[in-house]
Amino acid sequence: MHKIITTLATLLAIIFTPELSAQSSGVSDTILPDANLETKEQAAPAAKTDSVKVIPAETVEALTQAADSAYSADNFALAEKIYTQILADHGSSAMLFYNLGNTCYRQGKLGMAIVNYERSLKLDPTNADTRANLEFVKSKITDRQIDSGSFLFSVWETVVMWFKADTWAWIALVLFALMLAGILTYLLSSVVLVKKISFFGGIIIMFLCAGAIIFSFAAANRQRSNTAAIVLSPSSQLSTTPREARTQSEEAFTLHEGTKVEIVDSVSSAADGRWYEVRVGQNERAWIKASDIERI
Repeated sequence: MHKIITTLATLLAIIFTPELSAQSSGVSDTILPDANLETKEQAAPAAKTDSVKVIPAETVEALTQAADSAYSADNFALAEKIYTQILADHGSSAMLFYNLGNTCYRQGKLGMAIVNYERSLKLDPTNADTRANLEFVKSKITDRQIDSGSFLFSVWETVVMWFKADTWAWIALVLFALMLAGILTYLLSSVVLVKKISFFGGIIIMFLCAGAIIFSFAAANRQRSNTAAIVLSPSSQLSTTPREARTQSEEAFTLHEGTKVEIVDSVSSAADGRWYEVRVGQNERAWIKASDIERI
């Protein structure tokens, strides 16, 4: 029993110990709420952005310092290019996307700012600064996001985003260990009260463990999903068919920069180019030019 308690204590210490990561010198950003420009290198899938060769990519630290200096000097275009280069050449991270979102906002690119904040939250849904900045920029766009689900769906999304996928997995592992400890206590103890507590406690922990496993898979699936997109065009006329609306009856509705949509289908043709069928909210569906949106 002593070994079991020691093992669980070690697992809890691992889970709740803050991650150590390299951090560049911060540059205060006072326009966005709670926005501190900083970089934390975290392993993540490579960003799907084109490499822009600004300066020799000797090290991530050198590029980061150059980007920070450009940002401090209000040269946001250069800072954007350098952050984009880091993401393309050295892999993505939540804080790099966060910094890139700040530079896009400073240039008035609200759509790309939202894209990068959303990408940051996919990698690290626990970052309060990113979430605050995202909500701040969303308050400045023309269209208000239509509710995309029921109250229960909103609660589900909120709970899934409490932790990263690997954190949910660690929680599930600890709960599984506690469940095993409860089973052993039930089998070995001769005290009736202890047996009852371990039995019913084990059942509760079993359900909590199953929930943590489900949330872990849901968080991982959310990170891998690439169906969500943001409108980048200042104004985009959607059509009922995958082509430019030729009559008023083919015009669906208009969306503006920063609006979030879900891609459900795509069509390409030599004459009309590539079009995406998108869903806005729960029921609104129409076709939009691929060049007008950016996948998150």
